[in-house]
Amino acid sequence: KAAADLKDNLFQHILNLPISFFDRNPVGRLITRVESDTEALKLLFTSTAVVLVQDFALLIGMSVVMILVNWKLYLLILALLPPFVYFFYWFQKHIRPIYVEIRRKVADINNFINETIGGLPVIQAFNQEKNFRHKMNLHNQEKYRKELIGMKLWYRVWFMVDFGEVLGFVLLLGIGAVWALKGLITIGTLILFISYIMRLFMPLRGLSDQLNVIQRAFASAERMFGILDSKPEEPGKVKPAITQFQKGIVFDAVNFAYEGREWVLKDINLNIKKGEKIALVGETGAGKTSIIGLLLRFYEPQLGKILLDDYNLQNLDKHILRRYVGFVPQDVILFPGSILDNLRLFDEAIPEEVVYNATKRARVHDKILNLPDGYKTNLIQRGINLSQGERQLVSFARALVFNPEILILDEATSSVDPHTENLIQVGLTELLKDRTAIIIAHRLATIQMVDRIIVLHKGSIVEQGSHSELLSKEGYYYRLYRLQYLSTLKEEVTNDA
Repeated sequence: KAAADLKDNLFQHILNLPISFFDRNPVGRLITRVESDTEALKLLFTSTAVVLVQDFALLIGMSVVMILVNWKLYLLILALLPPFVYFFYWFQKHIRPIYVEIRRKVADINNFINETIGGLPVIQAFNQEKNFRHKMNLHNQEKYRKELIGMKLWYRVWFMVDFGEVLGFVLLLGIGAVWALKGLITIGTLILFISYIMRLFMPLRGLSDQLNVIQRAFASAERMFGILDSKPEEPGKVKPAITQFQKGIVFDAVNFAYEGREWVLKDINLNIKKGEKIALVGETGAGKTSIIGLLLRFYEPQLGKILLDDYNLQNLDKHILRRYVGFVPQDVILFPGSILDNLRLFDEAIPEEVVYNATKRARVHDKILNLPDGYKTNLIQRGINLSQGERQLVSFARALVFNPEILILDEATSSVDPHTENLIQVGLTELLKDRTAIIIAHRLATIQMVDRIIVLHKGSIVEQGSHSELLSKEGYYYRLYRLQYLSTLKEEVTNDA
């Protein structure tokens, strides 16, 4: 039960860690912490602890008998103990870093397997199975070498215990025989101590055997508690009484950089009014997605502040903030379970009628009904049994199920075919009615109907205005639009030919 509680607490803690934590810790490593490391720690309490208590009780019992029979002979045996105590101390000091490294290698292997299986279509398409098999072998060999060092240290402990048992037997037999001949002890006492010296080393041999498990468990615990010591996402202290988005969003001189990198956003000043539809455009790396990450409080700005209805986001309770916002990410994330479960994110308190209404507005209701089991169709491995366009539409509908007042579309039509894109465009006016919207799109044709277009370049706002206003300026947006238009026209001519 303790192991189950630890696993549950560890997973719950991971759910509340900031997104920046996952930028540094790959999925496979976290899987190892939650599953493998908790099992290693469980083994310490389910088997090792019981054996150690039993061996300790046996050691105490035999010691009491030997003291009562002849305390002088017992002190002779006790003289062998200090070297063992020192050796066990030396062993645990040297073995702990090795087992920590072994657990790290196990996490690396799990992460490599996870990423390799996820990218298997690309690996097979480029005939790179041999190279990835070689890379997996390198990971295994690194772990093997660390395991070998640990096993050699462990066998040294076994050797010392066996050597101590033989040394104690010879010492006791030699000195005890002399004492027996002098009449200082009886033959029966000598036989008792000889039999006990052999049984006395059984707990020590058991301890040396369990030291291996103990150090592995300590290494696992050290890495697990490293995660538990990570600070969870700050929820924010301010919980406003209002339940509706009333004024707008303000970016006030915001500067932001990912850890150890250059500024991604520089002096961003932006005022988004309630009900306004804006679009963020720019080249890859211009800072569009970073603005969304700051608005959702996935990250915090280093300089400046972001206000929502005059509340600083850093002080606003994140759960209240995200209650306002519906997010459709570029990379669609679907979970194992039915389509209905994915649309309401396993929240059974949301009525099915609300879900059906959202899917109809997102133009995906009929597509779902045409599936073998309709809304009860089970999704597997990130929804690969749906087409990419269907996955995107399901993600679009999911945002509407929660009826957000602010809708964020991050490249929401970048991965869909023209027919599916047209379905989205047909319903887009209705979907965004009476709703504040922030749209990121590489396809500039999809954002011409927004109120304002914000043009970003290298982390700064260089232009803003409507589609027609920006074209008339013949500036950066004009060049982007012209380049994309000519590229699309060339593609259409090629297809016609």
